[in-house]
Amino acid sequence: MRLPLHPIPSYFLYIFIFFSSLQVSAKEKDSNIQSVIHLLDYLSKDYPTAVRDGEILDKAEYAEMQEFSAKIFNLTQKIKLPSESGRSIFSDLSDLKILVRDKASSKKIKDIAEKAKWAIIKATGYEVAPLNWPDNTKGQSLYLQNCVQCHGPKGAGNGALANGLKPAPANFLNDSLMANLSPFEAYNTVKLGVEGTAMRSFTELTDREAWDLAFYVKSLRFQKQKIDSISLKKIFDQEFGNIPLKDVATLSDNELMNKLGSDIQGQKKLKALRIFSPSEKMSQSSLTIARDYLHQALSSYKNGSKDEARQKALAAYLEGIEPVEVRLKANDPEFTSQLEQNMMDVRQAIEQGKNSSKVENKINTALSTIDSAEKMMKDEKLNYWLSFFLAASIMLREGLEAFLIIALILALIRSTPRAKKALPYIHGGWITAILMGVAGWFLSDWIIGISGQNREIMEGMISLVAVIVLAFVGFWLHNHSHSKKWKEFIEKKIGAQLKGEKMIGLAFFSFMVVFREAFESILFLQAIGLETQSGDQSSIGFGVLAAFAMIGLLAFLFLKYSKKIPVRQLFRYSSWVITLLAVILIGKGIHAIQEAGWLSVTGFPVSFKIDWLGIYPTLESLISQLVLLGILMLLYYLSNYRNRIIKIT
Repeated sequence: MRLPLHPIPSYFLYIFIFFSSLQVSAKEKDSNIQSVIHLLDYLSKDYPTAVRDGEILDKAEYAEMQEFSAKIFNLTQKIKLPSESGRSIFSDLSDLKILVRDKASSKKIKDIAEKAKWAIIKATGYEVAPLNWPDNTKGQSLYLQNCVQCHGPKGAGNGALANGLKPAPANFLNDSLMANLSPFEAYNTVKLGVEGTAMRSFTELTDREAWDLAFYVKSLRFQKQKIDSISLKKIFDQEFGNIPLKDVATLSDNELMNKLGSDIQGQKKLKALRIFSPSEKMSQSSLTIARDYLHQALSSYKNGSKDEARQKALAAYLEGIEPVEVRLKANDPEFTSQLEQNMMDVRQAIEQGKNSSKVENKINTALSTIDSAEKMMKDEKLNYWLSFFLAASIMLREGLEAFLIIALILALIRSTPRAKKALPYIHGGWITAILMGVAGWFLSDWIIGISGQNREIMEGMISLVAVIVLAFVGFWLHNHSHSKKWKEFIEKKIGAQLKGEKMIGLAFFSFMVVFREAFESILFLQAIGLETQSGDQSSIGFGVLAAFAMIGLLAFLFLKYSKKIPVRQLFRYSSWVITLLAVILIGKGIHAIQEAGWLSVTGFPVSFKIDWLGIYPTLESLISQLVLLGILMLLYYLSNYRNRIIKIT
């Protein structure tokens, strides 16, 4: 069968490069941005030890301050900044170099360094907070492995290797030092180290581990104090979810106290937030993440940071709602659709620049719906048979979408002996996709670790590639269903094309159709696994096997009885089915890319959603479906017209 995929080998290269770039973007942050932020923090904190009242206290420290101010300016030039904000940032950094040179006051240095730091963070969208609340228990383990030799078992800077080190290791029990240090600054120190000291960079630690360690270091000075663990844990449970994680991560203790209150109760809240981590049950609920991001989005919007607010609102959906979507749908599909719509309404209000009160109303509505979802999620873990049913139904739904397309192509190819040599390529494509799906299950932690945005982009791009292939295949089938000599055409024309490299096109087509469904299935099954009791995990595997058995039976029946359908009619019916699938996939692809934030969201006046048809209440997705359908209908009309002319002549 002749498909528009002649340069297929290069397509695999493009897909590999695309997926690899997503992996890199998901795991790596711009080191220049991180270095600049780290140096700005370091300069503002250490400058008072070098200069006081215009006098140099330590020549070596002062030389370092001059070096760092110049290095900050040079590194920032390597960062892509918007032109308007970039000019302001470079102006501030130029002033910073001059102020350091002129031995200005510590306050001026700190003010301009802080201003430049947050301007860079805002302009670049650099993420300054962990996705999930760090685990102090894991942080303690990392501390004992990596830090105790220099900083000591209690963090007093008196480890076995501390003697003779200059400067001496930091004393994490020093109240004046630690009260002005944020976990974010500690995180940057862990990741980047401190130049000219024994504090090396721990690049071997993941971002999550670095945050765990940073939060644990911040807890040390409170652990030496006498605390009432029971009452503080209750305070933590009350504050968890109410105060944004970003604030806990980026604010120093003194700054956080300004928000919590400087009274005794505020001090207790600070201790609780620094000492405790959420329980496993609390941390597993991604709805808490959604709530946290929505609070951040509102705060950013009120501060005039529309782009940042949009990103936070998007993260609230991708990282907070999407992971529990399957569980919520199992309980109440209509409610889940309403929750998704409320989250989209928030993003739409932000994108359209509505006034703050309207955005706040949309966010409050979404938060109220999340509260209802959380009550639903507080039920017991999924039992064995419910997990089995969910896993089987998901695999059956996803598998049938892929099977229908593959089965149609197999039925057509089986219609002629010469075309049967293409069967190994077709089977090789979908079998490879399934094997990659199995491998993906074992690598699901990595896949889930990809940011939700990149997962949506991958899913959307795979859908759009499939649309292009399906649209052409559908037109090709329709066009040749008119041929009176279809058998001769298949034997002489198609058979000649099914040779060598051209067959790889069939393999690629088969692979892409199944791989998209396999990728989506991994995400759904992983979500079910998190909600299933530990002793009932086998239910997921048996559910998948049951779905495969059902799909296998349907495939056998289809291929057996499809031989009785006249090939000319099979061509025609197949073209319409594949056209419908292309229209469905373009709707799903556009919707996924919208969820990733790559396309704007314009709400349709009437709110409706038919997920299995790829119909969503946004103008962009609906228009794309109508345009594709219109183009295909025009092509089919022209094909019919041309064949009528051929018959006449």
